[in-house]
Amino acid sequence: MQEVEWQFDALDLRPVVRWLEARRPFSGPTGPESDRVSMPHGGLSAAQPMIAFTPLEPRDIIDTYLDTPDWRFHRAGLAARLRSTNGVFEGSLKTFEAPVDALRMRTEIQTPLPSGEVQALMEADSRAGNWVRALAGSRPPAPLFRLHSTRRPYAILLDGQPVGEVVLDETAVDQPSDREPNRLRRVEVEVSPNVVDRVRPFVDDLRRVCRLTPAMASKFELGLLTLDLTPAGLPDVGPITVPAGPSMGELAYAVIRRAFLAFLRCEPGARLGEDIEALHDMRVAARRMRAALALFEPALPPRARTLREELRWFAGRLGEVRDLDIQLSWIASWSQGATADDLASLGLLSSALEKRRQLARKRMLRALESRRYTHLVTRLTRALRSGPPRSSRPSRTPALAAFPGLIEQRFGRVVKAGRDLQADSPPEAFHRLRIRCKRLRYAVENARDLYGGPAAGYIEVLVRLQDLLGEHQDAFVAISRLLELLQSLARQLPPQVIFMMGRVSQRYEQQAVKLRKRFPKVYLPVQGKAWTRLQRAMLDGQRAEGSAVWPPAVPPHPQPQPPQEG
Repeated sequence: MQEVEWQFDALDLRPVVRWLEARRPFSGPTGPESDRVSMPHGGLSAAQPMIAFTPLEPRDIIDTYLDTPDWRFHRAGLAARLRSTNGVFEGSLKTFEAPVDALRMRTEIQTPLPSGEVQALMEADSRAGNWVRALAGSRPPAPLFRLHSTRRPYAILLDGQPVGEVVLDETAVDQPSDREPNRLRRVEVEVSPNVVDRVRPFVDDLRRVCRLTPAMASKFELGLLTLDLTPAGLPDVGPITVPAGPSMGELAYAVIRRAFLAFLRCEPGARLGEDIEALHDMRVAARRMRAALALFEPALPPRARTLREELRWFAGRLGEVRDLDIQLSWIASWSQGATADDLASLGLLSSALEKRRQLARKRMLRALESRRYTHLVTRLTRALRSGPPRSSRPSRTPALAAFPGLIEQRFGRVVKAGRDLQADSPPEAFHRLRIRCKRLRYAVENARDLYGGPAAGYIEVLVRLQDLLGEHQDAFVAISRLLELLQSLARQLPPQVIFMMGRVSQRYEQQAVKLRKRFPKVYLPVQGKAWTRLQRAMLDGQRAEGSAVWPPAVPPHPQPQPPQEG
């Protein structure tokens, strides 16, 4: 759900109590006066909505915040919490959005629990439990700190209907016995999202009259500050900016570092599986690293080749889930406007694919928890932190001198693969062009710091072509997956579903035909004005630095001579 809450710090809660008690529900005679609330400190007119506050039972709240040893929840942008309220237990996950003029709007998911133990949250059969298990993996969360709050709540009645609560909290952060507890007083106003604008004037009056200060930190953040806890962030892998006139080694390390950090940022989202784009972005980041490791290989240490193979292994685990995500999204789009019979068949097909996706996700999550993945991240971190090898001649080669040859080479391969393509060319020919286009695009993207606008303009041309070729390839991957599914589940699927699978395959084929018709128009600009502008920029760079063969010839080490006789 979305939590909408104003948060204020207070030196003294007694003025707030008086302000709320003065606005108890009106119980006098009905009529025009009953629509008016007395506002002794300068209030509101009768045209405004009637608001009142009624006290609720006090609450004794113990909040225990959790995270894994490597701060997986925090890196996912979430605070994990176990709460005991008058002996009733719940677990929750809440996002970190910053306040805007004391108002925070955060996503929160909750689940009731049988106890206040961490294991109860890990075993919860709920969305919150699924999130916790996906993020924690093999590293169960442990308590970070505990807050003890005495809460005095008031229900907010808007035109007689409850729409939220005002709570007055006195909170202490548990600390070691040799230190005094850190205490704070806080006023929080939580309402339904649809009444924010109607309640806001009353919150503004409460803030002004009671002299409340907008809370800049959440209770979770205050707990971290009190106990001097610093969440682990992304590793320090060295500079990601490209210096002026970079060498190939300097450019290579900046490019790979950026992709590696993007890869790590996407890991929490890929674990959760709620947003399919997080997994896609993680896969793209892995692909970019592999492409850069291949492109700059002469400027890198020999161990870079094994890192490339390990990234390929992990990208394969991501790709299994990604392909099924695409198929499920296409089936969902086809369900719009489908007949009742078709909807039933599409639903059964979607269920079968979803089971496949869950199995693929389990394999992916096992890969994320494996020693192999941990070793890959550790090796990449150390290698990138060490920086480019200083004694390597390829690493010291000026990038402006060497890069045009790399781009020209990949451009030539794209032209060769695309010039003879026809509407009836085999899918493998289009896929071959897609791979070569991808390599050219990554090369140009890696040169964006060198060539600026001309590189960005040409990237747009390549993105349009690659998107078309990617959709074309996705269609044929989906057809092969459906055939595989049919072969493995034929005896379990009713005839109408098998018939629907044939129709779905036909739709994929029709989609591919449409894409092939669009291909010539999208391919033509690859050799057009944008390419000419990039060529001119590369030539200007070469004039400044001179041209260089890549990789430069490295003289062989002298071979030891056998001893002479005599």
